[in-house]
Amino acid sequence: MVRHARVIVGIVTLMAALCSGLPLAAAQAQAAWYPGQLLAAAPLDREWSGLGDVRRIEYVTTGPGGELVPAAALVRIPGGPAPEGGRRVVAWDHGTSGLGQECGLTGSKQLERHTGSTVERLNDAGYAVVAPDYIGLSPNSPGPHPYLQTSTEATATIDAVRAARSAFTGLSPSWAVAGWSQGGHAALGTGRFAPEYAPELDFRGTIALAPATNLENILLRSRPDQPEMPGYVGRAAPMVLAGMTGAQLGHEVGDFLTPQGRQFIGGLSTTCNSQAHTMLSTAEIGAMLTRPLNDPEFAAVMRDYMSIPVSGYQDPILIVHGNYDTVVPLPLTLALVGQFLLNGTQHEVRLLDAGHEDLESLGGMDSALTFLARVLPAG
Repeated sequence: MVRHARVIVGIVTLMAALCSGLPLAAAQAQAAWYPGQLLAAAPLDREWSGLGDVRRIEYVTTGPGGELVPAAALVRIPGGPAPEGGRRVVAWDHGTSGLGQECGLTGSKQLERHTGSTVERLNDAGYAVVAPDYIGLSPNSPGPHPYLQTSTEATATIDAVRAARSAFTGLSPSWAVAGWSQGGHAALGTGRFAPEYAPELDFRGTIALAPATNLENILLRSRPDQPEMPGYVGRAAPMVLAGMTGAQLGHEVGDFLTPQGRQFIGGLSTTCNSQAHTMLSTAEIGAMLTRPLNDPEFAAVMRDYMSIPVSGYQDPILIVHGNYDTVVPLPLTLALVGQFLLNGTQHEVRLLDAGHEDLESLGGMDSALTFLARVLPAG
């Protein structure tokens, strides 16, 4: 069945490539792709966030519509001999960095600075780290990035681990995922789908730090006549709408946008965090919309795009959140906890006296490493 599916995907990809004018050799090569296939691996030509021995891989993953697309990830492996059974792997899913192809781990200095210390702590604990860039955040990957799309965050993460194991010997099939903010959202999606998407790997657990969940319940309240409220979480709506456009849901999104809204979304689709933050701080969401987003058909599309599954998990889950978080307010995570409880999903929760940006340094990573030591001993 899997073989037949790959053949079908290959034929579809080949036809699409030929119709787009790609050379025959390139079209044939792309038609032979499969999820998790390693395309390239090389050391970075510089230190990354003060760290040496960082490698970059390019690989194949499943895109928004089920098509196969290229993506990229960074890999850093601790020095010294690997333990018996291989070096255990932690996939680190990073937070929001923007939507453009220069907003990833090697393009955004801000993201690089924020992620480097996390990678180092995980390495110091004995873990190999695979840090995916999601789709659309690197020059080799088609953009704009489908921001907060649960399925592609998960496939990009799982396939990065697959590809890293092809590139570097000594990596164990045993792995876990952790992430912060958008990365917490990505980690939860990964934890739900990893056992069935990559059954050949030994998935052990999920860590979600300040995960951006249940945000769709706020965004769907957006409407043309809404007042502008500084600090309102719903101001992230244009980022998600731009991401939905990147996920080839442009027709549904476009139906809800004014000409001003379409222009704004188009500009936002190529920006990284600092510029996006400036744009969103002055944006009038009401002026971008022609009708409320809570249209039943559109609401179903958005929920399918970004909702986090609340059941079906097979492995341990740790959720860590800051009591003073104003970026991803605590009630959103408490709602997720309630949904887990109603569905019998086993999980652990740690609430810390921290905000959003300082959650990792004020106990979040300590909690993560304690959890990892239990579910995925480094050996």
